[in-house]
Amino acid sequence: MVASPNRPSVRFRRIGAALRQARESRGLTIETAARRFGRSPGWMSTTENGLQIIRVDDLADLLDFYRVTDDTLRESLLHLAARGRRKNWERAYEGRISAAALDLASLEADSAEIRTFQPSLIPGLLQTADYTGALIAAGLPGATENADELVTFRMARQNVLTRHDPPIFRAIIGEAALHHQVGSRTVMEAQFSRLLEAASLDHVALHMLPFSASACLWLAGPFDLFSLRPPGRLTVSVVEHFTQNSFVEAEQEVATHEQIFDHLLAAALNESRSLDVIERILSES
Repeated sequence: MVASPNRPSVRFRRIGAALRQARESRGLTIETAARRFGRSPGWMSTTENGLQIIRVDDLADLLDFYRVTDDTLRESLLHLAARGRRKNWERAYEGRISAAALDLASLEADSAEIRTFQPSLIPGLLQTADYTGALIAAGLPGATENADELVTFRMARQNVLTRHDPPIFRAIIGEAALHHQVGSRTVMEAQFSRLLEAASLDHVALHMLPFSASACLWLAGPFDLFSLRPPGRLTVSVVEHFTQNSFVEAEQEVATHEQIFDHLLAAALNESRSLDVIERILSES
């Protein structure tokens, strides 16, 4: 069954993007892959574009055909396929590069615009390696077992902001995030410099939610909005909880999250005043 071309599924776009990457890594065209796998080129194309529901068994066979052996990636894709027609899904946090991290990275790579609200921490796409490492080191016991791999993965995700066709990135950062010391003072100084460097990019906009607007913090915890590239007009919200991420695709829920983001943005400082705050704190450190 083919979904509406105006409303493809985020989950099946995620699956399709992974299948396209797997096919291309094998050096196969759609026509060649379709002939060898026993499906039509049209079926392969709509599957790769997320416009068609794929059964779990078919997906497993296709992953085998492409020789995809990464257990985490396979688990992630098969889990999404098993969710059927349901729009929203959840991912548990794990002390490794988990399915949640792969889903998030896929959304970042496929976005035309990324909006994020982070009341207490610097957004992941703007963190320095030392800042990320200090966060991981402060986690629960066992969370640091593959800390270097987790830091490397997050730094690799940041390449989305420096590629030739980057998404628009708009961040609302609580002023408290600038005063919470993560790691040493030197780590924080480097982190402030990183924020100023990122803000110089035309497609990056930083907004501080000042202490004077703290009453707005009751509206939401950390969340991201990803507006994906065509086909279709599609936005997904990712809400951070204590032990998992919730991926929200239901239109009405996403619309509410967008309304909250716009409300927070209206309460935040403009870009110029936000950078003034960062520069002031950096000069005082």
